[in-house]
Amino acid sequence: MRYRAFRELVTPRLRLRKIRMTDVDAFYTRLGGSEAVTRYMLFQPHKSVEESSASIEKWLGRYEAGKCYHWAIALRETDELIGVIDLLRIDEEAESASFAYMLGEAFWGMGYGTEALTAALDFAFRKMEAESVVADHICENGASGAVMRKVGMVPTGVLAAKYLKNGILHDAAGYRVDRSRWFASHP
Repeated sequence: MRYRAFRELVTPRLRLRKIRMTDVDAFYTRLGGSEAVTRYMLFQPHKSVEESSASIEKWLGRYEAGKCYHWAIALRETDELIGVIDLLRIDEEAESASFAYMLGEAFWGMGYGTEALTAALDFAFRKMEAESVVADHICENGASGAVMRKVGMVPTGVLAAKYLKNGILHDAAGYRVDRSRWFASHP
């Protein structure tokens, strides 16, 4: 698996681009500060725009380091920020990666998550030459699993008590897609 330079990804309705400081208000109100969006994330909702600003500054620094695949999910026609998606836990030796994403609540159920995840996975397999991509989600977040299944990922099982959120241990449902399966369904 190879690191490649960050590149913008374009889909029929979305632009996956670098996040910018000008996105901070939308990031705070739609994502980081939203109780609904962060309900199953491993962090607490941001309490201020400054907290969201600090997150964006951290990502901007990672772009500079050259090994960051953190995309802002923006509507193609308006460039309006509606979510974020990352390829992370990149393991060059195992030629694998994982991902995480958040989508603003007003944009749930419209296929944007599936469209963004398809673009990120396609980048992982075609450009980074990954052999596999894995991910999991807190079991109560069935919508996340539905998105993973829609893009062709297969369930790998449940890991008991994997994530601690608000003092409660949650089981995690795992998913995986390998290179051959990806290219069979996305020629």
